[in-house]
Amino acid sequence: MTRLQVFARATFGIAFVALFIVAPSGAHAAISRGSASNIVSAHPAIAPIVTFHRVDMRTAPASIYMPLRHAPGLMPEMMGMDVHKWESLKHAAAHNPFAPVNARPMVDELDLTPFTPSKAVKFPGMADSASTCPYFGGCEPPDMAVAASPSWVVQAVNTSVAVYNSNGHLQSGWPKNVQTFMGVPNPGSCDTNGPFLSDPRALYDPADGRFWVTFLQVEGAFGLNSCPLQTLYWTAVSQTSNPNGAWNVYAFNMAFGATNAADYTQVGLDNQAFYFGGNMFNQGGSAYEYDEVFAANKSAMESGSATTPKGLKQIKVGSTFIDTLQPVMVEANGGSYPAAGLFIDSFNMESNCFSACSGVNVFAMANPLTSPSLTEFTVPTTTYSVPPDADEPGCSQCVETLDTRMTGTPVYANGMISFALDTGVTSGSNTIPGIFWGQAAPTLSGTTITGGTIVQSGIVSYTGDRDASFGAMMPDKNNDLFMVYDTMSSTLDPGALYVARKPSHPLGSFGASKPLVNGTAATPDYRWGDYEAMSYEGASTNRVWMASEFGSSASDWSTFIASTHF
Repeated sequence: MTRLQVFARATFGIAFVALFIVAPSGAHAAISRGSASNIVSAHPAIAPIVTFHRVDMRTAPASIYMPLRHAPGLMPEMMGMDVHKWESLKHAAAHNPFAPVNARPMVDELDLTPFTPSKAVKFPGMADSASTCPYFGGCEPPDMAVAASPSWVVQAVNTSVAVYNSNGHLQSGWPKNVQTFMGVPNPGSCDTNGPFLSDPRALYDPADGRFWVTFLQVEGAFGLNSCPLQTLYWTAVSQTSNPNGAWNVYAFNMAFGATNAADYTQVGLDNQAFYFGGNMFNQGGSAYEYDEVFAANKSAMESGSATTPKGLKQIKVGSTFIDTLQPVMVEANGGSYPAAGLFIDSFNMESNCFSACSGVNVFAMANPLTSPSLTEFTVPTTTYSVPPDADEPGCSQCVETLDTRMTGTPVYANGMISFALDTGVTSGSNTIPGIFWGQAAPTLSGTTITGGTIVQSGIVSYTGDRDASFGAMMPDKNNDLFMVYDTMSSTLDPGALYVARKPSHPLGSFGASKPLVNGTAATPDYRWGDYEAMSYEGASTNRVWMASEFGSSASDWSTFIASTHF
């Protein structure tokens, strides 16, 4: 029995109903709507405030170190299907004859080679999952979030938050458990481990000089505990540009009027709204129900005032429910903002990406703070497909790579949305995990999207069985583009790489890859990633930051943070 089977069958005893529509035998055509505006249907929704308050980080206690007591507990893996069926389909993905081909596999380069810039600042982030995720006494995967200004770096991993200065020195009183950071109350005797919190995201807004951190709380769902149902998004925004001070904290009810629970935190920002969304599953976790997205008044949250986010749920494009509709982080870099809120997603849960899919859906949200509505345009792309799991030393297809959803937060800058998603890639007679990436340029007429094109796209992958997965993208003011991602193989311990390109590069290509951090041990964890993270300090410094995890002999996983720039 592979380790994949061992861990998959231990996942809280939850069985998931199949959501992927698998093509009948002999049906292999790629699914795409082509270049078209499509009818979007959705129901209006709100995410009421459950509580909002202020937390001063100068008085909030730091976390207490906890050694790993046992094998780390798995976070629920909400794939929308029975775990045994998912395992079978992921194994079959290793032999998908319709996976895309990458004619230009990546190569590593020496640090002295100038195409890819070297790391400017580098340091280890949080590690030891028992300290960063005390709910289980250690947990996997290490979901990654990072937000960086010219002075400070905020990292969130699983259920902890840490603050470093721009030279990588951990600040006094950090890290903090998110329960302390957010002021989350205990659910009571129904769960003596405390609140179940996970799926962090972090953003830095150079325009306003504020940090944003969001966590998901779930109680009484997915087999986690016997508490009354709760599904909340906890969001904190720093009151100043210094994250060591006071933060305004909000808890929003994601299940208002329903008994569903949210998974896979998604966030974004522009000049008027803080956007957030999630994939909604039924209370038992046996079926995916719908996606929902909301817009909260950004200035109200920055000032600590009440706000009721408005949004949409049960979102369909044509007759198909979408999932993982990612809000876009807008980096205006001193220029103008889009007239509408921007969102993007790929074909995933209800599309047959086990053969091949193509196209990305770009959405514009009009009137986000008053009466939100969505328009959509499907931008044609080349094909992508569900990736197989990754190999590591001593174990084949043992480390998960998720599906074809976009994992890192997409970023809008210079008129384009930069995005990445995992894909299978043909490598000899097998299929290996790779990354499909691109930049989509939407066309807006007022607050309505009327068109869009792919300015460039490409695949990052290697030869043999070497994996590339969980890509996160970040452009700078000069239209340079950076991506961080994970890598491993049967001879390579799990580590992280990054690539970069300048506008003078051939379209669809990056310079050779450089190590963010090399792995020093194989991981005992099946779950890996869920998402990596990048952040942008702003146009004044034009520096990007990246964070990822790696296999470490000192822990079941460790993390690493670095900055770079051309």
